[in-house]
Amino acid sequence: MYVCFLSKSKQLKAVGRASTIPVIFGINESILFGAPLILNPIFFIPFIFAPILNV
Repeated sequence: MYVCFLSKSKQLKAVGRASTIPVIFGINESILFGAPLILNPIFFIPFIFAPILNV
């Protein structure tokens, strides 16, 4: 949801605006496949290890 307000990229702002309502209900696929989280190693490492550490 912060992506639609804090991003400088027009593409990420559009993805953030389109995924606001689904994220409220716990549907995060639009963020996972719309934003480049998986291919970026800076975001990939916390994306994998944060759920493991939370358990």
